[in-house]
Amino acid sequence: YLVLPEQNQLPLLTSFSSKQIEIFEQEEALVLRLAFVYGGKALACLPADQNLLLGQEQVQHREGVEFIRVRRDLLAESQAREQLLATGAKQNTSGEFVLRDLNVIDWLLRELPALTAQGFEVHGEDRLQRFRVNRAQPKLSLSVKSNIDWFDCHLLVHFDDIALSLKELRKALLQGSKHVHLSDGSTGIIPDEWQQQLVHLLNLGELAEDNVKVSRHHVTLIDMLFNALAVKQADHGFRECLARMQNFNGIPAVPLPENFQGKLRPYQSRGLDWFYFLKEFRFGGCLADDMGLGKTVQTLALLQNEKKLGANLPSLIVCPTSVIFNWENEFKRFTPDLKIVAHTGLARRRDPDFENCDVVLTSYGLLRRDLEFLKDAKFHYLILDESQHIKNPASQTAKAARLLQAEHRLALTGTPVENNTTELWSQFNFLNPGLLGSLHYFNETFTKPIERDRDEASAHMLRKMIFPFILRRTKSEVERDLPEKSENLFYCKMLKEQRKLYDHWRDYYRAHVLQQINLSGLDKSRMYVLEGLTRLRQICCHPHLVDTDAAPESGKFEAFWGMLREIVAENHKVLVFSQFVRMLRLIARQLDSHHIPYKYLDGHTRDRKTPVEQFQTDPHAKVFLISLKAGGFGLNLTAADYVIIYDPWWNPAAEAQAIDRTHRIGQNKHVFAYKMIVRDSVEEKILQLQERKKALIADLISTDAGLFKQLTVEDIRGLFS
Repeated sequence: YLVLPEQNQLPLLTSFSSKQIEIFEQEEALVLRLAFVYGGKALACLPADQNLLLGQEQVQHREGVEFIRVRRDLLAESQAREQLLATGAKQNTSGEFVLRDLNVIDWLLRELPALTAQGFEVHGEDRLQRFRVNRAQPKLSLSVKSNIDWFDCHLLVHFDDIALSLKELRKALLQGSKHVHLSDGSTGIIPDEWQQQLVHLLNLGELAEDNVKVSRHHVTLIDMLFNALAVKQADHGFRECLARMQNFNGIPAVPLPENFQGKLRPYQSRGLDWFYFLKEFRFGGCLADDMGLGKTVQTLALLQNEKKLGANLPSLIVCPTSVIFNWENEFKRFTPDLKIVAHTGLARRRDPDFENCDVVLTSYGLLRRDLEFLKDAKFHYLILDESQHIKNPASQTAKAARLLQAEHRLALTGTPVENNTTELWSQFNFLNPGLLGSLHYFNETFTKPIERDRDEASAHMLRKMIFPFILRRTKSEVERDLPEKSENLFYCKMLKEQRKLYDHWRDYYRAHVLQQINLSGLDKSRMYVLEGLTRLRQICCHPHLVDTDAAPESGKFEAFWGMLREIVAENHKVLVFSQFVRMLRLIARQLDSHHIPYKYLDGHTRDRKTPVEQFQTDPHAKVFLISLKAGGFGLNLTAADYVIIYDPWWNPAAEAQAIDRTHRIGQNKHVFAYKMIVRDSVEEKILQLQERKKALIADLISTDAGLFKQLTVEDIRGLFS
């Protein structure tokens, strides 16, 4: 038998020398045993409810017949226990710690090294089978070789000497996982930055073994990865293409064709050069210059030069019906030797012969209607003017445009994005199919992060991907090439009876709209909001727009009439814009009564060409009344040097478009623009709202509906205050 020594003769140990974790697998769980070493004796960590017993002195048998006396350091043991619990492990009744409900691999890769750094000794990890990890920092190397229409990207990934297949890497990235299964059965973790650097390349490229075949229009994706790597190489073809796509360096200047009847401004010449950069690489592109900067004239220079170079197929221009006559006029002015066929009207041929012409003009409506034979025709260039007409990828117009056959494709628009980023996808799916992936991929990767989360990294990536294929110059960037203009706010106030009417309807709609929002929610109440705001805006314009029996007075109209008469008396020409046709007709009656000649254009005007030409050429026609709906696209009215925005619109871009009817290429006069605002009214509040949301408008929203959809309850309460 064993004789115990007297307890007070044994050495007393009050602190442990080390804390140890033993790891082992138990079915689908990882089990941890925590122990504390006192004088060479490992004592298991027990659950917290049993720790009271440990506070008493204990005699412990050590190796051989040696005994020690231990008073356990409960505070230090408890701290160690809490450190382990903080990693997500759960302690069971037997004192073991279990990892079952959270990612064990992630725990081994991230938490276990942290515990080691905190002084824990770890045993048993080398015996794990199911949960084996590789903590090596992965190394990625890239080699790029250029081919005719694509790049071969040779990618190698290693965790020390263990290889990772591209198939496994792509699977992890597309699932949003940081864990990858290695060839030896272990699991590694990939760096966070690889998600942005690689996911698009691997998803949009064609995968084969350790090689990714990538279309040339994805060169910027390769470049983003290339710049981040230490081990890389690329051939001359890739580097040359990249340099030219990044900043257009090395793009040769294209001389203006001799038969072109006009001159290009410097930025327009660069636009022509850019067209030929696209042509060389067989890319589609979007010319998105601000309105008035001459997208049409740059396109005409391209088509004239293509005739000179011997194009053997006609080019097709699809545009809104309202601007077909404008295109015809511009062709006559700048490229009179090009043979133009306008495929329009009821008299158009159902089986046209386009072989003997240089350019075919048609409308979006006829594109849909005549698709059966248009899709079988072959064109040199296919050009969509105001390409926002295909912004809905599911629309018949967008589907029809994608079916047309052409060697080269271009889109012209000042607003490639009006309401959401899907519109951008639709236009680029027409220009460069596959550039932005499938619609589902685009929505998950870009639309949701950008529009829902305002994720700047996703927006930056999208800008990088489309940068070489979209050329946008604002007026501020080329202002030295344009005549000056000045824009002014002209404030006025309501007259007495007008104010009474306004206050009555404001109070009514404020109560009605807010009650409707409380009952049905904001989204289901937007029509009531729009109705109320429209009513108040109409009263600001003139009370007769809402009540013909109201007193015939309007403070804004009186101010406007004084301004208009002064402009006409000084022999200037002026454009007057209003969203409300009834307001334009009130102005027209006033002009008639004072025998002032004018021209008129609204959405019901069938012959747009005649009033435009008469205003441009008739010295007696001083005033042109134009509705927003009719004046949005395609009007060149450079004879005017004054613009009056009678009623402000939700979207400042719409007002800018109105002013740009005069401020276009060919204007040689200073343009004065006045926006009329009624003080202490919904008009002034809309102006303030535009200022508050200016960043959002500039970034993604370019239409009235876009801003209206962004209104919050607080915005609405303010508008009706």
